[in-house]
Amino acid sequence: MQPKTLLWPKGFKEAFCERYRCSPEMYERRVFWRSLYRHAVPLAALIYWLKPEFFKEDFDLIRELDRMNNPEIFRSELNFFYGRNMRDRNWIRRTFYIRLSAKRILKLKNELFRSSLAGLITPK
Repeated sequence: MQPKTLLWPKGFKEAFCERYRCSPEMYERRVFWRSLYRHAVPLAALIYWLKPEFFKEDFDLIRELDRMNNPEIFRSELNFFYGRNMRDRNWIRRTFYIRLSAKRILKLKNELFRSSLAGLITPK
């Protein structure tokens, strides 16, 4: 018999918007700028302005996480994202880390759900 997975009481997007008082429409951009490697922000701002599709992988991940309420699947998605970045042929993303930081996203997740650990629910 496998142990049951505990779920967060809210999805990632809902928890983020509640905690940081942002509208659901602002969720993607707010997570994006909060989760970039800090050294990447100035260059990322320029690239985002000139060629926003450069960050397609990053925004795909953010969208993938938005309704996520399962910690195990959340972690799997981040591992998958990390693997894609290691195999990425774009030398700017790979060499200069002009992309989201999985560690920063994990830190953000911990901030959002640390206080709700007691509120974890068991799926039926």
